[in-house]
Amino acid sequence: MKKKKARLLFAQVDHVSAEVTGFAVGRIMELGARNVQLISSITKKNRPGSVLIIDTDDGREEAIALFLARELKVSGYHRIDTLHLFQRVAYEQRDLVVAVDGRKRTITCDVKIVGDPAAPLSIDVEHDALVKIQTLLKKKNRDLSLGELRLAIESKLRKSKKTIQLDI
Repeated sequence: MKKKKARLLFAQVDHVSAEVTGFAVGRIMELGARNVQLISSITKKNRPGSVLIIDTDDGREEAIALFLARELKVSGYHRIDTLHLFQRVAYEQRDLVVAVDGRKRTITCDVKIVGDPAAPLSIDVEHDALVKIQTLLKKKNRDLSLGELRLAIESKLRKSKKTIQLDI
């Protein structure tokens, strides 16, 4: 298990529309957050609100704090300095051969491996590859959800080191 210093910012947001908070998540990521969670809440006066949990480092905090004040009218927030404990993560590329009606197309996709690559704890196909495959299949009048595609591909990842065959 690896460790690294981390910083979590907790900001309470109210009086702001969902469109603005949704926009804010993307901007906060652009400002250097590693991750942003947006949780719906009810404030002390029974108004709808949100809690932002922002994973960042001290070098990015000031820019994020200024954005929170300007865009979301957040006058203060809570900061917790913590340790992030995590497994080893590696990325590999795998060729996915998608066969539809006897026609094959190869798509190279990124695969996330958690743990030792020789004995992984989990293997996941990256979201962008799923979207690309789903788009390809829709052009062929095949409609599979991202969940169905993920299950079909990930069930074969442990068995194949380089190429995965997917028959639709």
